[in-house]
Amino acid sequence: MDSRRHDLDALRGFAMLLGIALHAALAYVESGWTVVDPSSSPVLGALVAFIHGFRMPLFFVLSGFFTAMLWQRRGAKGLAKHRAKRILLPLGLGCLTIVPAMWAVVILAAASNPTFGVPESSQNLWAAASAGDLEQVQRFTNLGWPVDEPDPFHRQTAMGWAVNHGHPEIVASLIDSGANLNARYGYSGLDTSLHAAAFFGRTETARLLVAAGADTTARNANGETPLDSLKHGEETVETIAGMLEVRVAYEDVKAGRREVRRLLVETGAGPTDSAVEAGLEQPVAAGATSRTLARLILAGLMYFPALHHLWFLWILCWLALGFVAVCTFVPKLARGVRLPWWSLASPAALLWLVPLTMLVHSAMFSGRVIPGFGPDTSAGLLPIPSVLAYYAVFFGFGALVYAFPEAARRLGTGWQYLLPLAVALFPLAMPISTMDPFGYELAGDELTRRTLSALGQSLFCWLMIFGASGLCRRFLSAERPRLRYLSDSSYWLYLAHLPLVMLGQMILVPVPLPGLAKFALLLSGSTLVLLASYEWGVRYTFVGALLNGRKTRPASHPV
Repeated sequence: MDSRRHDLDALRGFAMLLGIALHAALAYVESGWTVVDPSSSPVLGALVAFIHGFRMPLFFVLSGFFTAMLWQRRGAKGLAKHRAKRILLPLGLGCLTIVPAMWAVVILAAASNPTFGVPESSQNLWAAASAGDLEQVQRFTNLGWPVDEPDPFHRQTAMGWAVNHGHPEIVASLIDSGANLNARYGYSGLDTSLHAAAFFGRTETARLLVAAGADTTARNANGETPLDSLKHGEETVETIAGMLEVRVAYEDVKAGRREVRRLLVETGAGPTDSAVEAGLEQPVAAGATSRTLARLILAGLMYFPALHHLWFLWILCWLALGFVAVCTFVPKLARGVRLPWWSLASPAALLWLVPLTMLVHSAMFSGRVIPGFGPDTSAGLLPIPSVLAYYAVFFGFGALVYAFPEAARRLGTGWQYLLPLAVALFPLAMPISTMDPFGYELAGDELTRRTLSALGQSLFCWLMIFGASGLCRRFLSAERPRLRYLSDSSYWLYLAHLPLVMLGQMILVPVPLPGLAKFALLLSGSTLVLLASYEWGVRYTFVGALLNGRKTRPASHPV
């Protein structure tokens, strides 16, 4: 395995470039993307799901393969040095340059349009509940949207959002729709809606919840009842409200809490406390406060998207570290093991890869009724364990393939059948995992739906990985200067593309063109600009040497 794998180099470059296409298309689909263009396109919605369903897993398979190659050629120290130079250092520089540039674009957009980036109430049930849009809430519930499903970022249910913002009419509608009054949600303390109503002093919503039978003695992860939620002071209220983007006036919160206190006492939730009835907070137990703060900090480290689209580099660092640890401390792990090539490189490998992937996929979406199509991301400073475990499966498979030369040579055998099968499977698998068109009737209960979703997504993902690997092995194994150039440039193009793409999406919003036309214009224009920046500003500089190794400017170029 000493020769360069030009086919896998090209495949890695294509995976990077597909990421640019995916992000360029997000403005024209209902995805909650920062830039929302009214010229939406169902075709682009399907394209986004298709790419997202396999792109990053494919990338991590290739990363595992090349990591194992570096380990064999350079050893642990050489691998660590290479990964620090090519991954960790670009990540650090990107966080100091590219990520701030992206935030600048977002701030510019927000300054020109106060509602920029705010989800419209027609986009999903959470946005409708937050906005107090009763008509849209009823539309979603009538269509069958699971009312107890928490949103993917703040982990608030529709009921939670309605309570947070003080929309009693939405709360009443959700109660009528069968919402679980005692559903747990949130990252910090797994509160119920009654906890939130007490915390924010939402008197009317608290009355509705209590009248409908909400548990007035339910305890969250900190051991607090709704009555205990009244004791948190102004600083805590403002911190939580700021995180959830809920507007509150603390004097109104105190006044509402007095009424909520009387309501809870009347139902037997606790004894009368004149100090609290007077609107004065009581100190929360030090242990409970520290646990709450610890959970908030942990949630912030995991879920605040500090790394944005550069998150995959951070995950790669963790996986490379894990790879070195395994190879160092378990040196006899694979010694003497002999596996037939077809168990790793042919469709027969699906017999064990799909069930394994289903397990980690299910863990990744264990808290969601609607898993969505494609894997989750982990853009925080602390990787989400389930997401890290998911990508570790693909990374580990790539490393395992390299360890068996015959499997590496034959990876993707049967691609002629696997790729068409993946394309045929996609329109069957996607609706089960999304709320558009709200799943198949055959999905049945939640467990059946989850199982079918994990099976369909895992099978589609591996079919695409094997099919794409075999296709590139068949046609791109020989070195081609133009293709090598594109592969080299793809790293820079992906790292730098997002601020430019978002700016282009903003500029195109008022242009009277169909979504597909805007997408084509945006993708071609941004790619040309990025290629020019690579050729004249990156390739032969220290940045290019950092990303792809030092290059010498020839007399003529392949582009």
